[in-house]
Amino acid sequence: MKYKIVVVWLILLGLAFAGETPYTSKNQLNINSATLSQIEELPVSPDLAKRLYDHVLYQGYFKSIYDLRQVQGVDQDLFEILKPLIRIEPFSPLTSVQEKIEQIYFRLDRWSSSEGVNDAFVDLWIEKALDPMNVNTARYDQLINLQNVSPVDAVAILKHRNDIHWFRDQRDLRRTPGLSNYAYRTARYFLDYEDTETIGWHGNVLMRMNNTPFMAAQADQSSEAGLSAISGDVRSGYTMLPNMYYKTRVSYGEHIKVGVSYTRNLSEPNHYLNESGIRIPDVKYYLGFQNYNWGAFNLHKVFVGNYKVTFGQGVVMENTDFYTPRKSGYGFRKRFTGISGDNSRTREFTLRGVAAEADFYNFSAIGFFSLDARDAIMNRTPFGPDSLQSFNQFIVLDQRFEYALDDSIRGPNNLGLSWLNSVNEMTYGGHLQYDFIPGTYLGMSYYESLYDHPLDPNPYEIASRDYSGQENWERRQVTADAEIKQSYGGEISRGHSALWSKAESFRRVYGIDFQTVLGNMVLQGEYGQLDKGSFSSNPGALVLSAYWQFPTFNILALYRNYDLGFDNPYQRSFSNYHRFKGTIYEDYYYLQSALYGQLYENSPQSQAEEGFYLSSFYQMSRKLTGRFEYDNWMRKSDAAKHYRLVGTVDYRPVYPLTIQLRQKWQAREEQNSLTKNMYYKNLEFRGRMRMRLSNFDSFDMLYASSKLIVHPRPRVFGDIVLDGSALAATYIHNFNKSLKFSGMLAYYQGFLWNFEDTQFVVMDSRRGAIRYWLSMYARLDHHLSLRMKYTAEHQKPISNVAFNPTAATVESNPDKRYNAMWLRNSGNMYFIELNYNF
Repeated sequence: MKYKIVVVWLILLGLAFAGETPYTSKNQLNINSATLSQIEELPVSPDLAKRLYDHVLYQGYFKSIYDLRQVQGVDQDLFEILKPLIRIEPFSPLTSVQEKIEQIYFRLDRWSSSEGVNDAFVDLWIEKALDPMNVNTARYDQLINLQNVSPVDAVAILKHRNDIHWFRDQRDLRRTPGLSNYAYRTARYFLDYEDTETIGWHGNVLMRMNNTPFMAAQADQSSEAGLSAISGDVRSGYTMLPNMYYKTRVSYGEHIKVGVSYTRNLSEPNHYLNESGIRIPDVKYYLGFQNYNWGAFNLHKVFVGNYKVTFGQGVVMENTDFYTPRKSGYGFRKRFTGISGDNSRTREFTLRGVAAEADFYNFSAIGFFSLDARDAIMNRTPFGPDSLQSFNQFIVLDQRFEYALDDSIRGPNNLGLSWLNSVNEMTYGGHLQYDFIPGTYLGMSYYESLYDHPLDPNPYEIASRDYSGQENWERRQVTADAEIKQSYGGEISRGHSALWSKAESFRRVYGIDFQTVLGNMVLQGEYGQLDKGSFSSNPGALVLSAYWQFPTFNILALYRNYDLGFDNPYQRSFSNYHRFKGTIYEDYYYLQSALYGQLYENSPQSQAEEGFYLSSFYQMSRKLTGRFEYDNWMRKSDAAKHYRLVGTVDYRPVYPLTIQLRQKWQAREEQNSLTKNMYYKNLEFRGRMRMRLSNFDSFDMLYASSKLIVHPRPRVFGDIVLDGSALAATYIHNFNKSLKFSGMLAYYQGFLWNFEDTQFVVMDSRRGAIRYWLSMYARLDHHLSLRMKYTAEHQKPISNVAFNPTAATVESNPDKRYNAMWLRNSGNMYFIELNYNF
């Protein structure tokens, strides 16, 4: 009785203190659905009302009246006052998709915003995270494309399933012999253990906008060509437009896939499928059907529209615009195999048509057909006795303008030779494979491309600013240009086809590939040939690799050998440099247009080289791990030998603290019988200290230094030494699971590469610069997230004073004998991304 009297007295005291409230024991407030203004009418302070509202918004519904005590500021006395005024109604249960999103929202944040990962992987991972596959019926080709799953891991899962007949739960998966810890920790998010109810319509919508400029070399080319994206002015009627990327991926159950995407780079015009009436943007799209079975015949995938194709180790076929150095197929250099719908930012080497993937008993096959346009540099001089307009090289453009702005001869007022969609290409091919056991197979690949223009890769049409093209070409005695001279084309490429009456030239590539898994070891290889009429003398490309995997140790050994004449535009196999490295195409100032330097800068094709690569990871203890990479290779064009050695040590003396030390040595031989003054040496050190704080917060500090030593040009004596250094600090703070802020402050001088939130950036400043960025990531509800980032960079100013004692200026002060200049280059960049998962 005394207790009830005290409670009533506290309630009355609270009401008198807080003022009148419309809520009583008979008119209670449902706090789970209340607005902020309704909560402010409770006998609480405005700050506490905001905390109650934020709790529901960011941390979820109150499940019990006693959950109020978890909110800061609600003590026992106030709780007794609020208890009769508030009711907790049952909240709406989450759908199965919402539950999955809540469980892995941090991974969706990482995947969907990743710019350095194959888009096919991202789409697959998001798809299988929201609608997991049954591990008891999964195939090898499905398991191998999961994150961090190696061939050893995929075969281990299949073997263990065969031994125990059925995975009951996650514990059975964890006990799989031979399954690595990294594979288990990621695969568990994509796998289920029974056939669950099929999800209806689900998918992902992404919109990304930023004004991040090009990297250093492309920026120099664009600036010389006068593009407004770099110079900041408006030329030729083009306005400053940001980078835009839209992507939509929708699935219905496990059978139907639909995707649409659109990409526009910085300051380039919009492109449309039609120019009259209602203009439709030139989007990429696909419609896919998968997982249909008729007895022993299984139709895995069929795609109509834009699609991606990858065979083996990427020697014969992998259609992407982006080059990845040292793409081994393991770890962060993993390669998606098979076919998939293409929602990527690839715009040059797209395939548009139809593709299918199926198997019958132990045989599996992929077939595809495509008809699409290509950007290419057209030759000014007609080709052959028929005087047909020929093309020189395909080119991946940063900005897809109709003409190269500084090439007046090919411009609209002269020859009018646009490089935009200038060549139509019909490509068809396939891959036939026989699986002996899971993980062990032998395959054959083939494709043929037909072009509606003759192919004539004449370097004199590109390599000089004068019409003849010969002066600058012959002035350069650099044998690396042999890679240009060995480009495929000319009379050997001329031909017609019964399949396409417009065909004027062709290219044909075929190859074989194999793989076998022996316990914890994987052996892989692929060999391809470019058809030039003679099997014994055709140029070829070979990749062989061996991979051993243990619980705390792995090692990869890889050998590659690419002939100089193996000019396959779809080759994306392992290499340290991409095509035309060291050639005149790298020196854009020798070319007829500075923008033709993109032949090298944006080339996704592997360089002709021979070398041996070795990498390993070893966890010596729970506190200490080490990694190393060693590569020794020879560039085929000039027999220049290179080596690269990288060692990384991670030490964790206590759990929240990690210290990482990374050292790189890279060099090229001083000279050989073919070339002189080739020597360079690059030394790079990076030390990082990361402190993991509470609530998944972290604080990073980075110190980097580098030294580049190169032989000078003949007219300069002594070596050139370019030093670089950087200091940076990064902080990440999670206010809760729905709101995160991060930022970095850095000073650097020289060359620096770094990961900034979700972006990989390369910077260079000879004088020094201060750079900082601030990023916010917010989950607005169960489905929608927003990321915003602001970046600023301020270069050290230039201050020059020129004194001339003999000349007076025409200004009002006749005694003035000097001119002064003060210049500071600054940049302001933004990044906005909306992501909707459903």
